[in-house]
Amino acid sequence: MRTTLNLSEDIIREVESLYDAGSRSKSVEMALQDAVRLKKLHAFMDLKGTLEIDEEAVKVLREAELGEDEDHR
Repeated sequence: MRTTLNLSEDIIREVESLYDAGSRSKSVEMALQDAVRLKKLHAFMDLKGTLEIDEEAVKVLREAELGEDEDHR
C-alpha cells in the first residue's frame, strides 16, 4: 500500500542508519513494527501487579514444554 508521509530528513536518515534494510520504505516499515511491539510491551508491563500468576502452574508447563522439546530431538 502506498502512503505519503511528511517526515523530517533527520529522522529518515536515522531510521535508515539503524535498520539498513536496503530501502527507505523497508527501513520505515521495520521501525514502525518495532514501535508497535514496544507499545504493546509497555502495555503488557503496565499490567504488572494487576494479575495473579500461578507460578507453580507456569513451572509445570515449562517443564512439560522442555520435555516435549527433548522428545523431538
